[in-house]
Amino acid sequence: MDIRSFYRPLTTLCALTAAVSLSACSSTGSAPTTNTDSRAAEKGAVLKVAYWESSTSDKAGWDLMLKNFAKDHPEIKLEPQVYPSDTYRQILDTRIAGNDWPDIVRYTYQRLGKFKENDVMLDLTGKISEESLKDLVPAYRSAVTYKGKLVAMPHHTDTMAIFYNKSMFQKSGIRIPKDVNDAWTWDELTGIARKLKADNNLEYAFGGIWENGSGYRYLPFIYMNGGSVLSKDMKSVTINSPEALAATKLYETWQKEKLVVKTGFTQTPATNMLFVAKKIAFTFSGSWHLSYMEENMPGNWGVTYMPQVKGKTGSDMGGNALFAYKGTKYPNAAAIFIDYMTSKDNMKAFSEASNFIPVRTSLLNEGLKYTSFQNEMNLFLNIVKTIDPKLAEDETSDRFQQLNEIYSKNMDPLVVNGSATAEQVLQKTQKDMTDALK
Repeated sequence: MDIRSFYRPLTTLCALTAAVSLSACSSTGSAPTTNTDSRAAEKGAVLKVAYWESSTSDKAGWDLMLKNFAKDHPEIKLEPQVYPSDTYRQILDTRIAGNDWPDIVRYTYQRLGKFKENDVMLDLTGKISEESLKDLVPAYRSAVTYKGKLVAMPHHTDTMAIFYNKSMFQKSGIRIPKDVNDAWTWDELTGIARKLKADNNLEYAFGGIWENGSGYRYLPFIYMNGGSVLSKDMKSVTINSPEALAATKLYETWQKEKLVVKTGFTQTPATNMLFVAKKIAFTFSGSWHLSYMEENMPGNWGVTYMPQVKGKTGSDMGGNALFAYKGTKYPNAAAIFIDYMTSKDNMKAFSEASNFIPVRTSLLNEGLKYTSFQNEMNLFLNIVKTIDPKLAEDETSDRFQQLNEIYSKNMDPLVVNGSATAEQVLQKTQKDMTDALK
């Protein structure tokens, strides 16, 4: 089911019944008794908080913050609703289709557009201090603003790097880049993949976390080569360009030579499991996967920088925002929770415990002391500085969720079995994206 098919009836129903009872569009019963303070939590507030835990460290961060919130705000009860990361979106969509909304939702920046367009996000304007908002990295503040309203708060970011099998790389004598400027070129990366595959008798050399509908994670290759999905004025599609074609033909080469695993961009995640099972020699994975790697292949992995082309590198703009459902019975409590979770001190504590990167300028300038993997996280902090500003702008645009779905789907024939060429993929993607923006 197209998500619009259930958002539109839901929005219409809420509008028609608002005069009778706001709670008619809520997932719970009668309206609560409110306090006289307009910003105080509603009496008896109970917030259902929906999120996923992508790793042990991610879980540690959430456990810490929920425990602290319960201590600091005993007037608000929390009901955590934790789902598997690979099925989170599907489960949430099913719940929403049945008008069973959580009060608080964790969601990726790239996929907020569908909620914005259907006007189901609680307006947080005036509920978060201007001082707090000014400290946010501009790209992330823009990502949670819609038609002049603050509809969410950025919680953290993350990014990708290359995780490698130390034993295999040592066997093949592969040099490890010392810094961003020393990163492998595209040609070097392809040569390294060929050598690792041959030396270690592998079916495939590497994979990447551009699976499970997250095709946008391959887009950094297009942007580091000077391409983009959208024009400078954000009004037209520009993905069928020579720069994007070169990046897509790079993947086509990998696919033809069986260097990269053939998991489709829309298919179930596999690359990290293949990596820790020693079926591939390296993987493009995220900072939040550090604890997973150590748990599953202790001491036999390392992490290094993203590749470069013509002297430019880049990486994925990851991370998540927190927003509240517009029809929640407890809007004040929801705003208090979101403000708490995204405040400077709590963003710092969460990021340090969960191996994420904060989205506050002050914290990036001050630096963080991570609970674990300090050296690796320092590397990721350097990588996040290379994220292309145009990529950030495009990926946080209101319609990007739909554009990503088109891109992921259209890449599958090339990725899975080579039944489409790079030229065919981009021609179709250009047309489909252009039609979607009309």
